[in-house]
Amino acid sequence: MKATLEKVPQRIGCSWRFKKIIEPVKEFSWHYHQKEFELLIHRNFRSRCHIGHYQGDFEQASMILIAPSVPHGIESISTPDNKNYETIVVWFKQDWIANMMFSCQELRKVDSLLKRAEKGLLFSPETTQKVINIVETIDEKHFDPINLLANLIHIFEVLCQDKSSQTLLSHNVESKNHDHCNKEKIERLCAFIDQHYAEPLTLEDVANFICTSESTIHRLFEQHFNETFIQYLKKLRLNHASELLVSSSEPISHVAEQVGYRNQANFNRQFKQYKNMTPREYRRTYKLDAKV
Repeated sequence: MKATLEKVPQRIGCSWRFKKIIEPVKEFSWHYHQKEFELLIHRNFRSRCHIGHYQGDFEQASMILIAPSVPHGIESISTPDNKNYETIVVWFKQDWIANMMFSCQELRKVDSLLKRAEKGLLFSPETTQKVINIVETIDEKHFDPINLLANLIHIFEVLCQDKSSQTLLSHNVESKNHDHCNKEKIERLCAFIDQHYAEPLTLEDVANFICTSESTIHRLFEQHFNETFIQYLKKLRLNHASELLVSSSEPISHVAEQVGYRNQANFNRQFKQYKNMTPREYRRTYKLDAKV
């Protein structure tokens, strides 16, 4: 079975992302990440983990650090007590943490942790709970970027202190096991959309760019991004709009045009749905001295 490339959701202006997922059952999805480390926490349910060639069952409240290019899939083991399956996922980019370790001597002890993550790194229940406590205090919808970064560094500190962590694989996973053809298509898709997101871009435009059918593009987005092309494009535009709102004093109508919206009312509506506040409120919250 070939692992699919799963695209990590990004937030412009942030160096890491986390997501809390509550679902009635944890379905198996065999995938990998191209550039991101993934810290995976499971709560309130037993899980069956497949990481590279490793397979094993874990009790409730387990936490694993997985390096880029390591295929993995987690599924829940049903028990009579389970009602909600809760997963907490933390992602941070490989090149970002490498630059941080180069610049900050204080972070260089994280390097050994990341190398061990190439074999899948399982942490102790005590460390798992400490990280859960940190993440539980974060409100990602109303956050201060510096405080958010401080939380990630605090997580690194906790992980490095775990003397009971253990690797799960006997050897590193070779990247040749991945579907390089789809990987190349995804990279070209992302580069093309990043370059043309402000234009009236359509699914047909994207399909023509890599000389394939619209149905193939639709399937790639569903498999690798867990969302449709329209959803991906909308998030990309609104994230760029968020950056412009706090980094400039341009009128909101100009910001909307720069990211591909020709109708400001539509822009305002979609922005509020995505950010839980209007563009004007967002600017006032994160750039108090802006002229709105």
